[in-house]
Amino acid sequence: MSGFVFDTGVVVDFLAGHAPARSEFNRVLSQGGRPWVSRLTWIEILSRATLDSLREVEDFMAGFSIDEIDEEIASRAASLRRERTGLGLLNATVLATALSRGRVLVTRNTTDFPSQMPGIRVPYTR
Repeated sequence: MSGFVFDTGVVVDFLAGHAPARSEFNRVLSQGGRPWVSRLTWIEILSRATLDSLREVEDFMAGFSIDEIDEEIASRAASLRRERTGLGLLNATVLATALSRGRVLVTRNTTDFPSQMPGIRVPYTR
């Protein structure tokens, strides 16, 4: 695996000061792991920022490498949605990003990303 893709829930929790999310980021960084987000996660996080917090959120998100949505990721996301009809576009794209790039998806969303699925890490549930 070449890094860790963080989904929106874990990033939101980190920004809210949730200790388990902070521990997970620290674990990844202490092991020399590289934190990644999908461009869609980046958009979702920045769209939730208030005017007062926008600079802080932008600074935090600058610490992530960003996976742009290319044809490979888009095709894989479409395939995942055909296979799992209840999977939304955002989550299908985030999962497709991790799978296509050979990264571990770090999430607390066990509904869309079962913990027993290979390549999924659920460090905590909310």
